[in-house]
Amino acid sequence: MNLPLEATQTPVWIIDDDQSMRWVLEKTLGNSGYAVTAFESGAVALAQFKRSQPEQRPRLIITDVRMPGINGFELLKQIKYVSPQTPIIVMTAYGDLDTTVQAFHDGAFEYLPKPFDIDDALELVARACAAEPTADATAAAGTTGGTGDWRESLRGWARLQLEQGETGILKKAARDFEKILLDCALEATRGRKQDAARLLGWGRNTLTRKLKELN
Repeated sequence: MNLPLEATQTPVWIIDDDQSMRWVLEKTLGNSGYAVTAFESGAVALAQFKRSQPEQRPRLIITDVRMPGINGFELLKQIKYVSPQTPIIVMTAYGDLDTTVQAFHDGAFEYLPKPFDIDDALELVARACAAEPTADATAAAGTTGGTGDWRESLRGWARLQLEQGETGILKKAARDFEKILLDCALEATRGRKQDAARLLGWGRNTLTRKLKELN
C-alpha cells in the first residue's frame, strides 16, 4: 500500500497489553515509515504523554479498550482533556453497539474492531494522521484546562462559525453544550448511567436517548 509522503515518519503510539498485537502493529507501521512507540500499559503511556511537550507528543494514538489498570476509554478521556486535537483510534474485540457509541461519545477518531485487515488499518492510520484538527478541538486546546471564562470561549467559537459562513449555530451550540454536560456527568459517576441521569435531572431512558442523539 502506498502511503502519502506526508503521512510517513509520523510519530504514532500503540497501547495494548497484548504483546503479539503490539508486535504486529509496531512492525507493520514501522515498515510503512511511521515512527512507532509501543506501550503495554495505559498508565505508563498517559504519564509520558503528560510529561511531554506538545511538539514531542504523537500525531496519533492507537489504544486497546480492555486493559488492566487504565482502560482504553479512561485513557481516551484523559488524553482528550490534555490534548483535544490528538486523534485516537480505539480497537477492541468486543464489537458491540454500546462500545462503539461510547468510543465515539468520548471523542475517538475511529473505531477499529479486532480482528482487522492490515491494509484497512493502514488506510485508517494514514487518514487519521492526515486529518486537520477540528475548529472545536483547536478552540478547546487554547483553553486553560477549563479554568478560563467559558463565555469567552463560546464567544470566540461563535465568531469563528459566523466568519466561516456556518448556519444553525444556535442549534449546534445547544447540542454541543448538552454533550459536554453529559460527558462530565458520566465521568463524575464513572460511567454509571443511572447516577449520571440523576445529576442532570433526567430519567435513565432520557439519558439513553440522548446518548444516541448526540453521537
